[in-house]
Amino acid sequence: MAINTPYDKFLVVAIVCCFLSVLTTLGIHSNLFDLGELSFDDRIRLFENSKYIANRFWIIIHCLFVLIAMLGFLLIQFKKSRGFTILGFVFFAVFSFTEIFRQMFVFFYMNNLRRSYLETDSEAMREIIQVSMDHAGLIGYALFGLFIVAFALGNICYGISLLGNNKIDRILAYLLLIWGFGNLLAFGNEFWTSESVGHFVEYFSIIYQPIMRALVGLWMLHKFKRITVSDGAGNNTYSA
Repeated sequence: MAINTPYDKFLVVAIVCCFLSVLTTLGIHSNLFDLGELSFDDRIRLFENSKYIANRFWIIIHCLFVLIAMLGFLLIQFKKSRGFTILGFVFFAVFSFTEIFRQMFVFFYMNNLRRSYLETDSEAMREIIQVSMDHAGLIGYALFGLFIVAFALGNICYGISLLGNNKIDRILAYLLLIWGFGNLLAFGNEFWTSESVGHFVEYFSIIYQPIMRALVGLWMLHKFKRITVSDGAGNNTYSA
């Protein structure tokens, strides 16, 4: 007998968002938004580049899909491991809002600097603006570091939350832990700058990440089916 849970409608949305995040991940790591080699003049005029702007919005939408999906994960797993699941979601929220802020920073700060550079006739002012853009790039780089670490810790916490469950959950737990430590490796390589590690991280992002998002979506769908089917009359609690 099908039943309603307090979160059934939201969980459907979360599962859909999880599967949609597979597509947005593929788009981010594909050549879909590749701008090719850019001259200085091309970079200054990026605020006029429709592909560049679309890429910024694509990333924002991706972060929202991930945030909603991971909240669904929290609702499913909450009773089994409150601490690690809540902590994991906090890290995913940091990841999402850090990256969304980074895109807004581009829209409302970097792009306005680019416009100002083109509009001014003063060479001195152009030099000041160029220095400001260089410094803004360093701020974006720092935010990118936070983005990677928060995402890695979110996966690690969610992985730990599943370790004490059944076999399927434990398999997903190990895969999430691999995902998390893989992202910590990517963060570390920002300091090591190892070419071989860089190649590994590139393929890890292109192949492993979308596969994992699909697996998490399938896991959530499996759990959703279990928690919305009653084993008997009046049973309306999560027992996945």
